[in-house]
Amino acid sequence: MRLFLAGLALLMLAFVVHVVIWRVHPPKRPIHALLGIFAATPLVAVPIFMAIEPSAVIGTSLPDALRVLLFYVPSSLVYVCLYSAIEAQSPSLAIVSYVAGCGSAGCSEADIADHIIDDEGVNARIDSMKASGMIVVGDGRCALTPGGRLWAGLFEFAGKVFRLPLGG
Repeated sequence: MRLFLAGLALLMLAFVVHVVIWRVHPPKRPIHALLGIFAATPLVAVPIFMAIEPSAVIGTSLPDALRVLLFYVPSSLVYVCLYSAIEAQSPSLAIVSYVAGCGSAGCSEADIADHIIDDEGVNARIDSMKASGMIVVGDGRCALTPGGRLWAGLFEFAGKVFRLPLGG
Protein backbone atom coordinates (compact mmCIF):
# COMPACT_ATOMS: atom_id res chain seq x y z
CA MET A 1 0.00 0.00 0.00
CA ARG A 2 2.91 2.33 0.76
CA LEU A 3 4.24 1.93 -2.79
CA PHE A 4 0.84 2.58 -4.34
CA LEU A 5 0.44 5.73 -2.25
CA ALA A 6 3.92 6.92 -3.25
CA GLY A 7 3.09 6.48 -6.94
CA LEU A 8 -0.29 8.13 -6.46
CA ALA A 9 1.36 11.06 -4.65
CA LEU A 10 3.74 11.55 -7.58
CA LEU A 11 0.83 11.46 -10.02
CA MET A 12 -1.16 13.97 -7.99
CA LEU A 13 1.86 16.25 -7.71
CA ALA A 14 2.39 16.14 -11.49
CA PHE A 15 -1.31 16.81 -12.03
CA VAL A 16 -1.22 19.85 -9.72
CA VAL A 17 1.86 21.18 -11.54
CA HIS A 18 0.02 20.64 -14.82
CA VAL A 19 -3.05 22.57 -13.65
CA VAL A 20 -0.97 25.44 -12.23
CA ILE A 21 1.06 25.80 -15.44
CA TRP A 22 -2.09 25.72 -17.60
CA ARG A 23 -3.71 28.40 -15.39
CA VAL A 24 -0.67 30.68 -15.50
CA HIS A 25 0.46 30.21 -19.11
CA PRO A 26 -0.98 27.43 -21.30
CA PRO A 27 1.81 26.00 -23.49
CA LYS A 28 1.68 26.05 -27.28
CA ARG A 29 2.66 22.37 -27.41
CA PRO A 30 0.57 20.83 -24.62
CA ILE A 31 1.49 17.18 -25.18
CA HIS A 32 5.22 17.95 -25.08
CA ALA A 33 4.66 20.06 -21.97
CA LEU A 34 2.72 17.25 -20.27
CA LEU A 35 5.41 14.71 -21.09
CA GLY A 36 7.99 17.09 -19.64
CA ILE A 37 5.96 17.69 -16.48
CA PHE A 38 5.35 14.00 -15.85
CA ALA A 39 8.99 13.13 -16.57
CA ALA A 40 10.39 15.93 -14.39
CA THR A 41 8.11 15.46 -11.39
CA PRO A 42 9.85 12.39 -9.92
CA LEU A 43 13.26 13.81 -10.82
CA VAL A 44 12.51 16.94 -8.78
CA ALA A 45 10.26 15.50 -6.06
CA VAL A 46 12.44 12.57 -4.96
CA PRO A 47 15.54 14.67 -4.14
CA ILE A 48 13.39 17.19 -2.28
CA PHE A 49 11.71 14.39 -0.33
CA MET A 50 15.14 12.88 0.41
CA ALA A 51 16.27 16.21 1.85
CA ILE A 52 13.19 16.41 4.06
CA GLU A 53 12.91 12.75 5.10
CA PRO A 54 16.10 10.86 4.12
CA SER A 55 15.34 7.73 6.14
CA ALA A 56 12.13 7.06 4.19
CA VAL A 57 13.88 7.10 0.81
CA ILE A 58 17.18 5.49 1.80
CA GLY A 59 15.37 2.44 3.20
CA THR A 60 13.57 1.87 -0.11
CA SER A 61 14.88 -1.07 -2.09
CA LEU A 62 15.53 -0.96 -5.83
CA PRO A 63 12.66 -3.39 -6.56
CA ASP A 64 10.27 -1.15 -4.60
CA ALA A 65 11.44 1.93 -6.50
CA LEU A 66 10.92 0.05 -9.77
CA ARG A 67 7.41 -0.93 -8.67
CA VAL A 68 6.57 2.73 -8.06
CA LEU A 69 7.94 3.61 -11.50
CA LEU A 70 6.02 0.72 -13.08
CA PHE A 71 2.86 2.31 -11.70
CA TYR A 72 3.80 5.95 -12.31
CA VAL A 73 5.09 5.79 -15.90
CA PRO A 74 2.13 3.95 -17.51
CA SER A 75 -0.37 5.98 -15.48
CA SER A 76 1.31 9.19 -16.64
CA LEU A 77 1.25 8.08 -20.27
CA VAL A 78 -2.42 7.13 -20.02
CA TYR A 79 -3.20 10.60 -18.68
CA VAL A 80 -1.23 12.25 -21.48
CA CYS A 81 -3.19 10.19 -24.03
CA LEU A 82 -6.50 11.00 -22.38
CA TYR A 83 -5.64 14.68 -22.24
CA SER A 84 -5.95 14.92 -26.03
CA ALA A 85 -9.56 13.73 -25.67
CA ILE A 86 -10.16 16.32 -22.95
CA GLU A 87 -8.44 19.10 -24.89
CA ALA A 88 -10.79 18.99 -27.87
CA GLN A 89 -13.79 16.89 -28.81
CA SER A 90 -12.89 13.99 -31.08
CA PRO A 91 -14.63 13.72 -34.46
CA SER A 92 -16.27 10.45 -33.36
CA LEU A 93 -17.68 12.07 -30.23
CA ALA A 94 -18.81 15.07 -32.28
CA ILE A 95 -20.76 12.72 -34.58
CA VAL A 96 -22.38 10.88 -31.67
CA SER A 97 -23.28 14.16 -29.94
CA TYR A 98 -24.75 15.60 -33.13
CA VAL A 99 -26.84 12.51 -33.91
CA ALA A 100 -28.05 12.38 -30.30
CA GLY A 101 -29.05 16.04 -30.54
CA CYS A 102 -31.14 15.29 -33.62
CA GLY A 103 -33.42 13.10 -31.52
CA SER A 104 -35.34 10.05 -32.64
CA ALA A 105 -35.84 11.48 -36.15
CA GLY A 106 -32.12 11.16 -36.81
CA CYS A 107 -30.24 13.04 -39.50
CA SER A 108 -28.74 12.45 -42.91
CA GLU A 109 -25.11 11.58 -43.57
CA ALA A 110 -24.79 14.88 -45.44
CA ASP A 111 -25.93 16.76 -42.32
CA ILE A 112 -23.31 14.93 -40.27
CA ALA A 113 -20.59 15.69 -42.83
CA ASP A 114 -21.54 19.38 -42.89
CA HIS A 115 -21.54 19.50 -39.10
CA ILE A 116 -18.12 17.85 -38.81
CA ILE A 117 -16.58 20.18 -41.39
CA ASP A 118 -17.90 23.20 -39.47
CA ASP A 119 -17.11 21.72 -36.03
CA GLU A 120 -14.69 23.84 -34.00
CA GLY A 121 -13.27 20.69 -32.38
CA VAL A 122 -11.88 19.50 -35.71
CA ASN A 123 -10.37 22.92 -36.38
CA ALA A 124 -8.88 22.93 -32.87
CA ARG A 125 -7.29 19.54 -33.59
CA ILE A 126 -5.81 20.82 -36.83
CA ASP A 127 -4.46 23.90 -35.04
CA SER A 128 -3.00 21.67 -32.31
CA MET A 129 -1.34 19.43 -34.88
CA LYS A 130 0.14 22.49 -36.62
CA ALA A 131 1.43 23.85 -33.29
CA SER A 132 2.92 20.45 -32.43
CA GLY A 133 4.72 20.34 -35.75
CA MET A 134 2.90 17.25 -37.00
CA ILE A 135 1.37 18.91 -40.07
CA VAL A 136 1.94 21.98 -42.20
CA VAL A 137 -0.80 23.77 -44.10
CA GLY A 138 -0.13 25.51 -47.38
CA ASP A 139 -2.32 26.36 -50.36
CA GLY A 140 -5.32 25.02 -48.44
CA ARG A 141 -3.75 21.55 -48.13
CA CYS A 142 -2.44 19.71 -45.09
CA ALA A 143 0.77 17.69 -45.29
CA LEU A 144 2.62 15.61 -42.73
CA THR A 145 5.95 16.81 -41.41
CA PRO A 146 8.73 14.27 -40.78
CA GLY A 147 7.52 14.05 -37.17
CA GLY A 148 3.95 13.54 -38.37
CA ARG A 149 5.12 10.78 -40.71
CA LEU A 150 6.81 9.09 -37.77
CA TRP A 151 3.57 9.12 -35.77
CA ALA A 152 1.56 7.95 -38.78
CA GLY A 153 4.02 5.08 -39.26
CA LEU A 154 3.69 4.16 -35.61
CA PHE A 155 -0.11 4.02 -35.90
CA GLU A 156 0.07 2.04 -39.12
CA PHE A 157 2.45 -0.43 -37.46
CA ALA A 158 0.09 -0.77 -34.47
CA GLY A 159 -2.82 -1.31 -36.88
CA LYS A 160 -0.94 -4.12 -38.59
CA VAL A 161 -0.02 -5.73 -35.27
CA PHE A 162 -3.65 -5.67 -34.13
CA ARG A 163 -4.98 -6.42 -37.64
CA LEU A 164 -7.02 -3.25 -37.78
CA PRO A 165 -8.07 -1.57 -41.02
CA LEU A 166 -6.18 1.62 -41.88
CA GLY A 167 -7.84 4.61 -40.25
CA GLY A 168 -9.37 2.74 -37.30
